[in-house]
Amino acid sequence: MKIKIYELDKHRNETTFRPLLLQHKLFNDVGIEFVNSGQADFAFVGHASIVDKKVSLSESTNKGLEFLKSVKEPYFLFDGQDAATLMGVYEVATRSNPIYVLKPTLYKDRSNYLKKSVNGRIYWGEGNYSLPNLNIFEKVKLAHFNWLSTMMPEWYDYYPNKPYDVSLLLGRRDSDSLEHNLNQTPHYNSHRDNLFNTVDKKYKTASLEKGQRLALGEYLNKMYNCKIILSPYGFGEVTPRDLEAAMFGCVLIKPDMSYLEMIPNVYVPNETYVACKHDFSDINEKIDYVLSDYENLQKFYTENLRKKFIEENNPEKMVTYYYNLFKNIKGVTTE
Repeated sequence: MKIKIYELDKHRNETTFRPLLLQHKLFNDVGIEFVNSGQADFAFVGHASIVDKKVSLSESTNKGLEFLKSVKEPYFLFDGQDAATLMGVYEVATRSNPIYVLKPTLYKDRSNYLKKSVNGRIYWGEGNYSLPNLNIFEKVKLAHFNWLSTMMPEWYDYYPNKPYDVSLLLGRRDSDSLEHNLNQTPHYNSHRDNLFNTVDKKYKTASLEKGQRLALGEYLNKMYNCKIILSPYGFGEVTPRDLEAAMFGCVLIKPDMSYLEMIPNVYVPNETYVACKHDFSDINEKIDYVLSDYENLQKFYTENLRKKFIEENNPEKMVTYYYNLFKNIKGVTTE
């Protein structure tokens, strides 16, 4: 079986499909080959090919539908957006005929998609966008990868005597970030500002000087020397910072992730990370808890998160998932 991946050279398409392509040999072993030209049995189409966030939603939808006219194979749509929102892909999917729509994260409670929120991101509060109904979920499946699946971690030795209590190595956006004509920057910054303003000044924090980015090596070194990594949401909930905490032997504290559904899922509250409230109202209490018995809790959370990542990101699990996905499509032979 050949699967053509369209426009792999587009940045967000490449990151979307990277976890699959990293395991191309295992896919070949079960009879699935990825190609980018020629004839194929199916097509994988990434959201960068069908969603243009720089234009209005209606214009983006029309462009996406026009692109799909060039896809000759039966196709899957991949929504690789950072967040669980379906904005943009939903409008294309409901006016076309994908086999499935695959997505890294989804709201466990599907009724959240019916609530008006900021471009579908419910953690930013009430806003402008919601789905009209939940009929699309007859075709929506989890993609069996997320942002962490694009990473190849190195597990460093770590020690408890770190000079910083807390990492606040977090930037703020100083320019407009438009998504379908809505400026997301105020919402992005507000979430982070709430964290900055709530963390008690008694802690020794590592932060960015006037919000300026550090050179990569300096940034990672500072993070390594923090006892705790605070990881607020950005344009999505899952961030590379979450896995970097385990790499460097830091305890991860982030807003509760239990409202999301994803495969693989490394987020087990109070086992792989310390869950705080979405408004950070309990953040100092959580920091005090970790610092009260740091050496033991550092080992507990670091080792649990490392173990969970290795277990959940077993490549054979992902390949089996896609094998079974094709196996259950009418007319597909996997023998």
